[in-house]
Amino acid sequence: MGVGFIPGRSLPWVVGLSLLPFFLQFLGLGLGDKLGQGLCGSALGVSEAEAVMYGLVNEYYLYGQLFLVLLALKVTYALALWVLRFMYPDRDPSFAPVVWKVGVGLSGMFLLLFLVTRTLPLPFFTPLGPALLSPAPLDPLSLIMVLPEPFLLWLYFRHRP
Repeated sequence: MGVGFIPGRSLPWVVGLSLLPFFLQFLGLGLGDKLGQGLCGSALGVSEAEAVMYGLVNEYYLYGQLFLVLLALKVTYALALWVLRFMYPDRDPSFAPVVWKVGVGLSGMFLLLFLVTRTLPLPFFTPLGPALLSPAPLDPLSLIMVLPEPFLLWLYFRHRP
């Protein structure tokens, strides 16, 4: 059976693909000069207080924080899937559709936020008034981090409850 909507043989793929962007982000810390900083690179290694003090708060810092939150939620979701597998080894829980919707929502939001922050100028309110944030640059690591999302969405829709 499996957890909620995911059969046992597909669960490792769903969990692995959900965790992959989180672990790939660490490549940006060591190989940032070759691969780029990744989706969260400009928000890592600098606290918000330091960023404000040194004037480093820009759109890329904001984008990095948004992606940090999404990566944290995706990791939490993946670990919750493993826990649910142990809690419901023989049957699907009654809340399987909710689990499915959360997974699809997180992956869809991750992919959508990537596309929007890389292509469109986004509105933002500053102390001087509204401004448009410039699109973030497309580095190879960011592209590698988002590459598993279409496959993950395909798995979700394949195993819809």
